Amino acid sequence: MFSKKLDPELESQLLSLSVLASLLFTVSGIVVGLLTGSSVVLFDGLYSGISLLLSYLSLIAAKNVNADDSVSFPYGKSAIEPFLVGVKYLTLIVLCVYSAFAAAFDIAAGGSDVNIDVALIYSLISSVVCAGVYVYFKKASANLESDLVRSESYEWFLDTILSTGIFIGFVGALVLMRASMEEWVPYIDPTLVLVASLAFIATPLKGLIQSAKELIGFQPKGKLVKQLNRIVEEVERENDFDSSVVRIQKVGRTVFLEIDFIVRHDDFSVTVLRQDAIREKIHSQIIKLGYRWWLTVAFTKDEKWVA
Repeated sequence: MFSKKLDPELESQLLSLSVLASLLFTVSGIVVGLLTGSSVVLFDGLYSGISLLLSYLSLIAAKNVNADDSVSFPYGKSAIEPFLVGVKYLTLIVLCVYSAFAAAFDIAAGGSDVNIDVALIYSLISSVVCAGVYVYFKKASANLESDLVRSESYEWFLDTILSTGIFIGFVGALVLMRASMEEWVPYIDPTLVLVASLAFIATPLKGLIQSAKELIGFQPKGKLVKQLNRIVEEVERENDFDSSVVRIQKVGRTVFLEIDFIVRHDDFSVTVLRQDAIREKIHSQIIKLGYRWWLTVAFTKDEKWVA
């Protein structure tokens, strides 16, 4: 059975790489954006700046989540992860909304003058480097279970799309200039900002909703739930229990799994030793799925205790 694993060292290395790369793009994007007068390049730099700050926070959060402190945090620190991911996505949503309004005002005001040649070279280099970082992230984290790294990887994917879109837009601006249609060139830059902002807002919005669901306790859906239900059904069938109730909550990298088995009234064979054997069997199977587990398995003959 294929599963992803927890690897704090690899996670820390990838987040550190993201911080350094984001720093490079923040400085270069803001400087080139101001020098060329390009709002979309400046948007790229600000986007990278926010990513830099939040990548650094992710790095700190990863170290805190992996540190054991069962006294102050009896149920672990997994909530830090979806909270930070939610803050990251919320910040990106604010940036996209602000940039969209600013671009709309620029278009209404007649566009903006941009040094196309410099912006074109920057966007080409940015596209290639962002794509390289994204591909490296994707391969290095293929078997890693980390929402923080997953969100970082997707940010680099978005950065690649943004930089490539900017490059294509400026190529279009050069075509318009060669075709003696210079009057349309000032609208290229704010239009790129507007399109990028509207296109990018969907992904962080979806991520924000997912983080909120984890924080408030929504039961997850998908492959994980099906796998867990299959494991419980197998145990129920093997032990001839009346029924079972399964409750699942995923918070960051921790899955809280509570299983209540309803034992037949005429079954007196479910001793403490047998209960522990069943718990051991369930644990040996779920551990293969990755994640960190908070497992609770209870047995009762009265259904009122599982309501």
